[in-house]
Amino acid sequence: MKAHAIRNVFGIALLFAGLLFFASPADARPHLRVGVPMQGAAAIEQDAAGNLYSVPTDYAHAVANYAGYEVQFVPSTWDDCRTQLADGTIDVVAGVLPGTAGTEGMAFGRMPLGWQRGFFKDPQLPNEGNYRLHPLYYAVSSGNTALLAELDAAADRLMENRPGFYTMLEQVYADHGQRFGLHLSQREKDYLAPHPVIPVVVVAREQPFAYVDEDGTFQGTLRIFTDRIEQDLGVQVRVLPVPDFAAAEAELASGRAQVLLDNGWDLGWAQEHRLWFTAPFYVSNYTAVTRRESLPGSPIVAAVDNRTTARVLRSRYSDDQIRIYPTIVDCMKAVETREADITFVRQGTAQYQIFQGDFPDLVTDGTVAFSLEMASGVSMDAPMELLTILDKEIAYIGPEAISNAVARHDKASESSRSLSSIAYAYPQYVMLAVLTLFMLVVIFILNSITMRRTHVRDMVRLLDEDQATHMKNRAWFQRQVKAFIAARPQLAKDLAIVLIGVQRTDIFISTYGRDKLMEFLRQMAKALDDALWTECVATHGSVGEVIVLAHTEDMATLKKNLKEAFKQHEFANVGGIVVRVPLTAGIALIAPPLTPNEAIQRADFALHEAQDILVYDDAMLARAHLSSRIESLQEQALKREEFEVWYQPKYDIKTKKCVGAEALVRWRSEELGFLPPGKFIPLFERNGFISQLDFYNLEHVMRFQQDCRAKGLPVVPVSVNQSRVHMQEQGYLAKMRDLVMKYSTDGIALELTETAFDFTGAAQREHALAVIAALHGLGFRIDMDDFGSGYSDLSLLSYLPLDTMKIDRSLLLASEGSQRMRSVLQKVAELGHTLGMTVICEGIETASQERLLIRCGCEYGQGYLYGKPMPRKDFEAFLRAHA
Repeated sequence: MKAHAIRNVFGIALLFAGLLFFASPADARPHLRVGVPMQGAAAIEQDAAGNLYSVPTDYAHAVANYAGYEVQFVPSTWDDCRTQLADGTIDVVAGVLPGTAGTEGMAFGRMPLGWQRGFFKDPQLPNEGNYRLHPLYYAVSSGNTALLAELDAAADRLMENRPGFYTMLEQVYADHGQRFGLHLSQREKDYLAPHPVIPVVVVAREQPFAYVDEDGTFQGTLRIFTDRIEQDLGVQVRVLPVPDFAAAEAELASGRAQVLLDNGWDLGWAQEHRLWFTAPFYVSNYTAVTRRESLPGSPIVAAVDNRTTARVLRSRYSDDQIRIYPTIVDCMKAVETREADITFVRQGTAQYQIFQGDFPDLVTDGTVAFSLEMASGVSMDAPMELLTILDKEIAYIGPEAISNAVARHDKASESSRSLSSIAYAYPQYVMLAVLTLFMLVVIFILNSITMRRTHVRDMVRLLDEDQATHMKNRAWFQRQVKAFIAARPQLAKDLAIVLIGVQRTDIFISTYGRDKLMEFLRQMAKALDDALWTECVATHGSVGEVIVLAHTEDMATLKKNLKEAFKQHEFANVGGIVVRVPLTAGIALIAPPLTPNEAIQRADFALHEAQDILVYDDAMLARAHLSSRIESLQEQALKREEFEVWYQPKYDIKTKKCVGAEALVRWRSEELGFLPPGKFIPLFERNGFISQLDFYNLEHVMRFQQDCRAKGLPVVPVSVNQSRVHMQEQGYLAKMRDLVMKYSTDGIALELTETAFDFTGAAQREHALAVIAALHGLGFRIDMDDFGSGYSDLSLLSYLPLDTMKIDRSLLLASEGSQRMRSVLQKVAELGHTLGMTVICEGIETASQERLLIRCGCEYGQGYLYGKPMPRKDFEAFLRAHA
């Protein structure tokens, strides 16, 4: 965006300058119609307003202004530009490479207005090739020599008056080689292959620019450059840090180094020291460092023994004003001790040295005194390929890499500034800071005393407050119950703990928000606290419960009071909408020697099993212990394969042939004995273990079908139940794909109930539907289980790729005594057949039920009349006899 903004400003300024120079208020200038090939050799950008940006278009603007024309660009294809130039629709084509196809009949200007970069073979070196620049020109029709002469003359005047104009364009649109990448010729690659190490010497005497750390490792801004060379070229740069240029010359002369990493652009010095200079890779800005006083009329200048820097200084100061010192630090010490009055150092170095606090009397205003272009020198004894490789690397990374590194070091030097330097530079601010700190300490001490007293009060309050509802909490409630019983022990037998809970708090919170639930609990708690039959009330907001200590002369009265409370709070107003809030309650009598906490635990047991209002009995505790025992054994039971897959046959009602089966699970536990599914499936659905069990059952059924094929047994479809938790389970489809790859979906059906799609959010429901579609796409048959058991969502029949409709037994039983229900059963069967589904009814126990189903059009059934669930071995024998 920044480069684009620069081009915008540059283009607008260029056009405005031309208009001011040539425009006349009275006379309109003639138009020069310039065709621009948008897919040509030059890179051209066009913004939303239709303005064009490139070296050729900006150059055409300037030449046209000098020739007295107003430019009208015509962006098009190369072929259209050729045609339009031939028929006179346009006057000029910008950015043409002479000698290419289609340039016949064109005359070209004398000066290039851009460059094309491309890969070209060298005809003299057939094995050599490289990316090269070819000049682009503006072209006119070969018969339009007058216009060509006019434009050439304008180009001459432009370059005479503004010799740096073309260079400015190249800088504005420069991409530093990033567009084309770093491409080495074969000769350059052949040079690098046997030379994986480039020896480099650098004068390392300036922090943070170039220095040696305590471990003797070369560090500083220039390290960025060497690291980038290693990264891009795949070589090792071996850096030889030296203290001065005399040592650097010795390293180059001895051949231990081939490259001088950093030196000011001075071709005379380079020739003298037998060096080729690379292209400059950054600009070094120098600033003046002085004492905190005015300079004398003829200041003494401290400088290092650097010919480039000294040459700049000698153009400004006489020889007797300049004194040479070994390092920059020595120069700054000379200024501090008054041996000299001023020194010139790099901006980053000046900031670093001053911010470290070693020179508190020295200052710099940050103004650039002069700038030097810095380049690397390559020994003339080294092959020329080393020079060209470094030039390509410099063009590839661009000057921004070093400039950004300088900026980072400058920022780091500011952050590491010593306290002593800050104190010396800003004594008034330091004193103010010390006084402020002292006052803050005093205020802190006084505030700590006050806060401690407040915190004690708050801690007492927090111990008794529910953080979610800001009402009294469970801990407070337990203390109140203990205190009440201790004061009135004769009433203990007539007291009960009541826990009132909101069903499915997760749905309420996700739909209406946690704040609305907490407000509902607060209102209910306040109303119950005012009731005559309650003694004290608290809340447990995190689980959506209200805890009540209730008087109870008899249980019927307490239940009546609770039902009235339920009716009073059955609906809540949420944002102007009346919402039904389903409530349940668990009751536990406080019978000595029970403690209040034990009574609360019992009420909690009753609440979690309650459908409405439930009073605790000892059987609940046994069930809770069994549930806990089951959960502790579930993982181990899965590893030991204690879960057995049983099969209940499905059959053709008319032929009595076995046409399928449903896989059911039983648990033969080593610790708990034989458990039917009703003992553990509901618990597994609550704690999520049903997901692992479903995969276990499905893999066993797939393995059973595989074994049946191997044994030559009849293979009938077997349906396996899938829990609703899979519909939102991460990675479910991936696991199913793995099973399909390992086994086969042939003869496998997945049974789903409508609850698999009973989600509150539309996105969750849509996701579940997408999962079912994906399973069907994997080859699984999809069965809808328990159809007609409740309020069946008929829209699911249109969304889902169902293969089988399994009618619930409740619909069959209802049809036996009701003609209306028989009609419903018949229509359900017809609906399934119309939708192309197999229709099967479960729970058949009598022959009359079979006849009823035949009359209603249901041809398949499942039930005890035909076959009970049986282990695998028994089912294999059943298959042989009935398939």
